[in-house]
Amino acid sequence: MSGRTHSMAVTAASTLRDVLDPDISTLATVLDPEELGKQLRRLPLSQRWNALQDVRIQVLNWHSTKRCTFEIVLRTDLVGKVYAKDRPGVYQVMEGLTRAGFGPEAEFSIPEPVAYLPSLRLLLQERVEGMPARLIFRFGDERQRAAAAERCAQWLARFHAVAPPSGPILNVEEILKRSERKGDLVSKEGGALAAKSEWLLERLRAATAALGTVPMCAGHGDYCANQVVLAEARTVVLDWDVCDVADPAHDVARFIIGLERQGLKELGSISALDGAAEVFLKTYLASGGHPQVRRHLPFYRAVCCLRSAAWDVRKKDFQWRERAEVTLDEGIRTLEP
Repeated sequence: MSGRTHSMAVTAASTLRDVLDPDISTLATVLDPEELGKQLRRLPLSQRWNALQDVRIQVLNWHSTKRCTFEIVLRTDLVGKVYAKDRPGVYQVMEGLTRAGFGPEAEFSIPEPVAYLPSLRLLLQERVEGMPARLIFRFGDERQRAAAAERCAQWLARFHAVAPPSGPILNVEEILKRSERKGDLVSKEGGALAAKSEWLLERLRAATAALGTVPMCAGHGDYCANQVVLAEARTVVLDWDVCDVADPAHDVARFIIGLERQGLKELGSISALDGAAEVFLKTYLASGGHPQVRRHLPFYRAVCCLRSAAWDVRKKDFQWRERAEVTLDEGIRTLEP
């Protein structure tokens, strides 16, 4: 997911010049507290969302040309996400998940969807209080990491078992097309990156024959520790922008490679969080996760490694080449007999 991330307090329209994005045409209106307050007061929201005085805004994530996520501070806080293109489907997906048992009172849940304003392309949802799982994996001890991994795995197993499928179908053919585009991007850097990405692509093509029939279910599409909040009585998963219908092994692999990448970037080793990853996989399978996931996992782990290396190439931040090579090596290793 490309884009820039900013964090800043916004209290008046005159302070928005660093965030305004011409590709998100409604952003200036959405980030103007006075104008946003007028729009919110027109909504037929329940009483607990009706305290709309003294609107303040905190920008959380700005993905340039795509979307901007921000916190709306009222007497009761909301989170808003404004899109470059009209995305009512995201709200509809969240409503469907709420009806399927992932509402705010459930142990395994999502943020409560509050409203979608088509005129502003603005999604409003509950602001969830809790500990981001990524912070536990970064700063916690082994026991805390294992406990967090268990909760993340239990949430995913429940989701794959009962969530209604929504979004595009991500079949093996589409995955290979996406992987080829990412491989081309990495190969343009030449040298070891080109050789490793081309070798990994060849192994991915060969591995498709061994997958056999791929059962599909609801997929999050970007399931990783960044998307999980561990509240006192809830495990809450955020960000429903790229949900799909896919092999459940894709979400499992995405989470495990996310842990490896976090270990590589923040803890100095791609294997730093292997213990948590092992707990995650064992718990997922023991919690009713799809049994073919273990057999399909090497393929999808390699897919996610290539995707992550392409992300490094796009961003080109500190030590990007070293991280991309280590990640490609990991993808190649997972497909070895």
